[in-house]
Amino acid sequence: MTLLAWVAITAVAVADTVEMRGGVQIDGKIVRKTDTGSKPHLIVEVDPELRVAIPQSRVVKTVSDHDEKLVWYRQQLQQVGEDAEAHYQLARQCKANGLLDQRDYHFQRAIEIDPDHRQARSALKYVRDGNEWVLFADQQRRRGLIPTSSGWEVPEVYLREQRRDEINDASKVWIKELGKLRGFVLRPGKRSAEALEAIKAIDDPLASTALAEALEKSRGNKPDPKSLRMIYVKRLGALRTSVAVQALVRTGIFEPDPGIRTEALMQLQEYGASSAVASYLPMLKGDNRKPAEVTAALRALNYFPEPELWEAYVDALITTHKSLTPKGPGMSVGSNSLGGSGLSTGSKQEVLTKTQQNPGALELLRQIAPGVDYRYDQAAWRNHFAEQLMQAPDDLRRDP
Repeated sequence: MTLLAWVAITAVAVADTVEMRGGVQIDGKIVRKTDTGSKPHLIVEVDPELRVAIPQSRVVKTVSDHDEKLVWYRQQLQQVGEDAEAHYQLARQCKANGLLDQRDYHFQRAIEIDPDHRQARSALKYVRDGNEWVLFADQQRRRGLIPTSSGWEVPEVYLREQRRDEINDASKVWIKELGKLRGFVLRPGKRSAEALEAIKAIDDPLASTALAEALEKSRGNKPDPKSLRMIYVKRLGALRTSVAVQALVRTGIFEPDPGIRTEALMQLQEYGASSAVASYLPMLKGDNRKPAEVTAALRALNYFPEPELWEAYVDALITTHKSLTPKGPGMSVGSNSLGGSGLSTGSKQEVLTKTQQNPGALELLRQIAPGVDYRYDQAAWRNHFAEQLMQAPDDLRRDP
């Protein structure tokens, strides 16, 4: 006899159920409760020849023979017979009444009677696998998946997400720790020197986010001292993580302090040059580019001259920028084709086109072509590099 069958049958045969700590359950009849002494007990008659005493302190709850749900269940149980659908429907009703053991028993009985009962199979988490029913969990495991709090996942993906969560947690710890150290440095006291040395000694890659945020925030209305901001930049350069590189790339172009900006670009020369070039080069193009942005991008790119980018440098020698004039005051009276007239105020906006020569692009060309200077003559520069490519294509390739 299966355990579920025993549960269902005993629900009819016994009068009371005593649930104890640890998941232990005793079925029988509660004969009496003893209140004498320091440890009250329940006396339960398991059968006519056996009674057990259970310490009241170990009892979680008791379910009496007169429980309305069990009375209802016993009445329904007498009617299901060997009909799979009837067992399935009774299982659903048991679920609604919180009789979970009985629910599982009747779902199981439904598929024992009718192995292809789809609803009962689904309730017990079976799925079709070809011509047979298998537990969904078994099917997923055969596919190489593992159960997680978010569902079934590929182990590699799960481990990567776990690692990401661990990194995020560690980053938050560093953000808090660096905030404390920064506070000690900015408020001179006995711990200031010690805190400054601690910041200088940071070598944990997981501190990258904390240092990047500190550098970004210190660019505001109340910037940190330049000496402290310089430490942030140098520590980011030493950590050599993607977060650190991104922070240095932003600093290399948006930082207003020339010294800090130069240090960031020099750190990128050691590690992150390709990311810097990939970020700055697109700023030279586009209809909405601003003259100041082109100038800043070229200034940064001068730290990473690459011969194979000569075309981009030549194109950037002279750039064209468009802008709209602001609407001006004014008033005019006009008429339409239907003979009506109207009053309008303000002048129309006009598109202004401005051409700009960029010394930064010229300097890049001079770096990759020493001794050559065609100034801002783009055609001459293009002819020069075309001839170089025809004569010695390897000359314009990146050094190994």
